[in-house]
Amino acid sequence: MDEIDYEPVLSSKATAALLGLPKVRQSELIAVIRQLAALPTHPGDYREKDHAGREVEYILAGDFVIGFWADNPVRELRIVEVDEV
Repeated sequence: MDEIDYEPVLSSKATAALLGLPKVRQSELIAVIRQLAALPTHPGDYREKDHAGREVEYILAGDFVIGFWADNPVRELRIVEVDEV
């Protein structure tokens, strides 16, 4: 397995979205998340502030919209939202 620069950490909302997908779609989403974790500072397609005022990047990857932010001190990529479009 390739080493991932940052560890992906999914919120409960993102985890529920992942687990609600068929196995094939889960694999597709996990592959995208791993790609994001390899380049955690990759800018999204747009950004919005969350309830704490943190900038959350949103990226359209295939037919998923993924909200994420890099927690640099602990080297984790926080996946806060996953939606299908």
